[in-house]
Amino acid sequence: MINRVHHVGIVVSDLGRALEVYRRIFDVKPSEVKQVIRGKLRVAFIPVGNGEIELIQPLGTESVLGKYLRTHGEGIHHFSLATDDIESDVKRLRERGALFMEDCPTIGAHGVPIIFTRPETTGGVSIELLEQKEARVQPI
Repeated sequence: MINRVHHVGIVVSDLGRALEVYRRIFDVKPSEVKQVIRGKLRVAFIPVGNGEIELIQPLGTESVLGKYLRTHGEGIHHFSLATDDIESDVKRLRERGALFMEDCPTIGAHGVPIIFTRPETTGGVSIELLEQKEARVQPI
């Protein structure tokens, strides 16, 4: 079941410059900066309350996000909704008319299954579903 907004994904052309702007203006710092998807992206995760901002810098012009940046410029690319059962939610949303960019979930920058909707089927916005199982406290 979808249970919260997880993050907002923002495409940037220069991750270092973007991080400096967020630090200077909002006084926030990333919890993690890393390269992902076979080195095609640099991402920074900035915690804000119960969610986060994900800054994404494509490292080439031919990747999907490189083409997106070239066409649309910097700005919001998607927002992400956390789910505890991505397979069930994908099935339910497909039954209701949502189309997805992929046939099935893949592993994303957070190391968990993700899948993106096609924006033309979700009000002009690409929405990422991100599976995040609730952490269970283990007895000692």
